[in-house]
Amino acid sequence: MMPTLPGRPAFGYTSGVTASRGSSSNDQPLIGAHVGSSGGLSRAVGRALDIGANCFQIFVSAPQQWRLPSHPDGEVEAFCSQFEQSGIHAFYIHAIYLLNPAGPDAELRRKSVESVREYLRWANRLCASGVIVHLGSSAGTTPEEAHSNLCASLSEALQDAGDVPLLLETSAGTRNSMGSTFSALGSILRTLRAGRQVAVCLDTAHVWAAGYDVATPEGLDRTLEEFDREIGLDQLVLIHANDSKVELGGARDRHEDIPKGQIGVEGWRTLLAHPRLRRLPWVMETPGLGKPESAAAQVRAMCALWRGEEVEQPE
Repeated sequence: MMPTLPGRPAFGYTSGVTASRGSSSNDQPLIGAHVGSSGGLSRAVGRALDIGANCFQIFVSAPQQWRLPSHPDGEVEAFCSQFEQSGIHAFYIHAIYLLNPAGPDAELRRKSVESVREYLRWANRLCASGVIVHLGSSAGTTPEEAHSNLCASLSEALQDAGDVPLLLETSAGTRNSMGSTFSALGSILRTLRAGRQVAVCLDTAHVWAAGYDVATPEGLDRTLEEFDREIGLDQLVLIHANDSKVELGGARDRHEDIPKGQIGVEGWRTLLAHPRLRRLPWVMETPGLGKPESAAAQVRAMCALWRGEEVEQPE
């Protein structure tokens, strides 16, 4: 049996419940990035530390393959030990990209359920703070049937899922994508009735592309008011911090480095200063993360903006 670490909370809401490793302190932001785990899971912790991150995200298997995760017990032990000693506050696991729990293909839904269930199993063993999933597409069926398929699939995947929550990620509003509006996400959560087993990961590039203005104080207030009305801000536990290559409402999923995209320096300053978002974990998935110097520079820029400091405008 693979080891787990006792005593660590799975995650913490910022409204009403405080978790020791799930939200930032008054003087330290929770800012990090997706990091690679090639060469072994335990390599991810060092890669996060190298770029100055105090939270991070990983894949535990190849994201473009159906092959289920498999890691030696010794590698799991090394990862857990290094994470516990690192001082990093939280890490998350991103599900594979092939999932479509909402579509009309029953075999694809079965494989999606199996993958999500296995990822939740690994998240519990590794003491992750959540598993992030894309909700798939309604292509080939009606929106109503897709909603029913999605909720049935997620309910099945959540059976005996353990303590780690499944985090439903907002989508960019591309054609047939599930979860691109807060009302749609709220409806999914109400159908699931899964309580603390399910929460939300808000991707800034995705909601921007879906038409939610998060770059101006007025627009961000409206966006969060709608989120609170349709979903509840207590359900928001993670932010995927990505700038966008597309204009507001562009309905395309095109990430950009921070702060080089359409959200821009002042938009990020607005986001990071908002009292309802400021204490949440911010995990980047930007194109430049493949280069350690770019990843570290983006972490530094985010931290500076969180503290209200000046950063250089991109060329």
